[in-house]
Amino acid sequence: MVGRVGRQTRFFFGGNSPGDEIPGVREKSLKMNGEAIDVTSDEDNGYRQLLSNIQAQTEISLGVNGVTKDTRLKEAWVNRNLTQTCRMEYPDGSFLTGTFFLSDYSETEPYKDAATFEATLLSSGIVTFTPAA
Repeated sequence: MVGRVGRQTRFFFGGNSPGDEIPGVREKSLKMNGEAIDVTSDEDNGYRQLLSNIQAQTEISLGVNGVTKDTRLKEAWVNRNLTQTCRMEYPDGSFLTGTFFLSDYSETEPYKDAATFEATLLSSGIVTFTPAA
């Protein structure tokens, strides 16, 4: 994998057209979690056994934060328009896309500095990753 600068990764909320990119984003995060299925029983002598290649539940979370330059995330949260198509687009042309639930949104309004925002989005359904061509 070639190194990259975080600002080269783009975040889209509501689709993947240029107008869906959220302005002001400084940081993006991706967390993938898979809950294991424990099949341990007496004959395992106390050693845990997990099913391989299958998860009880798969969860993907996206986090974004930055300088407040747009109100779309706040409007979506307040108006309960919480489930949207989201996309993380990487500089090599690969991307991750799926339906995400806007679980939290916050703003910080410092006295002498830029207003900032932070949001967490949780996957709802299948999320796909498309490698660079």
